[in-house]
Amino acid sequence: MIYTVAFQKGGTGKTSTAHAIAAGATFRGKKALAIDLDPQGNLTFAMGGTPAAPGAYELITGRAKIEDTIQHTAQGDIIPAGLNLSAVDAEISNRPGRDFLLQAAIKPIAVRYDVVVIDTPPALGTLLINALTAADRAILTMNADIFSLQGLYQLADTIKQVQTYCNADLQIEGVLFTKHSTRTSLARDMTTSTAAALEQMGINLFQTSIREGVAVKEAAAMQQSIFEYAPKSKPAQDYSALLDEMGI
Repeated sequence: MIYTVAFQKGGTGKTSTAHAIAAGATFRGKKALAIDLDPQGNLTFAMGGTPAAPGAYELITGRAKIEDTIQHTAQGDIIPAGLNLSAVDAEISNRPGRDFLLQAAIKPIAVRYDVVVIDTPPALGTLLINALTAADRAILTMNADIFSLQGLYQLADTIKQVQTYCNADLQIEGVLFTKHSTRTSLARDMTTSTAAALEQMGINLFQTSIREGVAVKEAAAMQQSIFEYAPKSKPAQDYSALLDEMGI
């Protein structure tokens, strides 16, 4: 199964979620591949990858075969990202089939993995379209706030366009609340409003939500998964519940 973790607003836990899915699947005995499509390369760093080696940029532009871009780490395999990935939009903008480049590149090896998870940049651009076109399922990470709710409508429209023109089999696995708290009345109201909006849109809301915890950032800084670094922390418990809900 190929999952794309997406949201065009920054700070919604995309990378942390992609990291938890890939590393969690690995620690549960599954074979997992993470693909970092964010030029910032945060997932690459967190999983102990090498950004200077051939990676997502070379793969999408056809400069390297996929076998030459995969790095093996204790947390699972990863195709890394570097700053050169930010030039992809301009480089492939006039290329025929530009939205299908990632799909075609990973097709030969996808069957080797139980889980493939793609991390995306916080923007509605060519990289996101490629990630959604290559995926079976989309996971949308968001905060329970008004700006995330506005962004959700935009992303849902983008996904509909991808389903129409690029990938009719793409489904939204669900919306995941991250950095979640219901301690204030505003947070509770926004949680209720977002859940109602999702029901109207016919989009699943995961039963699991990810509570905020400093252990997530600390684990990434130590290049460890949340399950290694702080297995008893609230985010680790929540991400474990998410994996259960996803059937991983």
